[in-house]
Amino acid sequence: MQEQLENHAFFEYEKDIEYLLASMEILAPYQVNPKIRQVYDEDFVLRLKGKYPLLFELYGSLSKEFSTSFLEFLLEYKIKDFRLEDFFAYLKTLSPTKFLAVFLDEQEQVICDAMISEERQVAYYQKNKERFLHFYGIEVLFQKTEWFIALVEKYVLEFRTEKAQQYLNQHTEVIQEWEKRVVDGTKKEGSLSYSESIMGKSFFNRGPYENFYFMASLFIPMMACRWFGKDQILIFDGIRWDKPDDHKLSDALKMMSDRTRYRILVLLKEHKRLNGVELSEKMKLSTSTVSHHMSQLKSCGLVHEESAGSTKYYSVNELSIKNYLHILEKTFL
Repeated sequence: MQEQLENHAFFEYEKDIEYLLASMEILAPYQVNPKIRQVYDEDFVLRLKGKYPLLFELYGSLSKEFSTSFLEFLLEYKIKDFRLEDFFAYLKTLSPTKFLAVFLDEQEQVICDAMISEERQVAYYQKNKERFLHFYGIEVLFQKTEWFIALVEKYVLEFRTEKAQQYLNQHTEVIQEWEKRVVDGTKKEGSLSYSESIMGKSFFNRGPYENFYFMASLFIPMMACRWFGKDQILIFDGIRWDKPDDHKLSDALKMMSDRTRYRILVLLKEHKRLNGVELSEKMKLSTSTVSHHMSQLKSCGLVHEESAGSTKYYSVNELSIKNYLHILEKTFL
């Protein structure tokens, strides 16, 4: 569906994007959206792990930040009437260098240099150890790029199950209600301000953008995620966004109970936004250690990550914290 809203804004809902989101969650689980596991149960996951062992092994060698890398391509691809087969056909037309530049969020020249030899790939791995748990991921991505894309396509298409379609159809009213809310929100606040309301933060990168795309999702593994370039794409949890649950609160409290992660949150609140290097310097920790903590904080929705060029900035997700406080107040006060 598509509804034009305020100032080149569009509400989109495409089931094939839902399947893409769910498939990436199973490959690199954040474990924050129980709805996904209700639809794709343990038997389904075990069958996929047995059918695609190399793919799961590959993703096991990558950090969690790559779980939504395939969605980065939506900035250069049409969202309206999105079909997985067409999307992967488009990916196969890209050169390996172009594909990896987007997938790894790298400059094309860096990818070109690494493509020259296995020795260069080892050097790239040594410089990016916080992003790769071992060399296997680099080896496959750089030397078997076309095979990797084709394998992911076969894997993702497995998620178009009858059970998933029934679940999505049962929640049509949820999506329609969000369409009305987005129409009203963008008209009252403007597209950018309403996007900030959904994300619970002030954006570092504010455009300008030619178009704004909004999608309420039932399968997104985090509360909200934003991509931007020429356009802005914002996908958010259509069920849990303003209805936080006790399970997610428990995960957040567990994360905040760690003294280091709590100090990181305090620093982010004080400075509004910091990148990994700045956090490393202020915390007197290695960048790989900071990256590990940030992955955990992102997994339970306590922080946002936003790219500016090749630099990633972090900020506190104030909306999530307000929601958690609401649960505590409602439960205990």
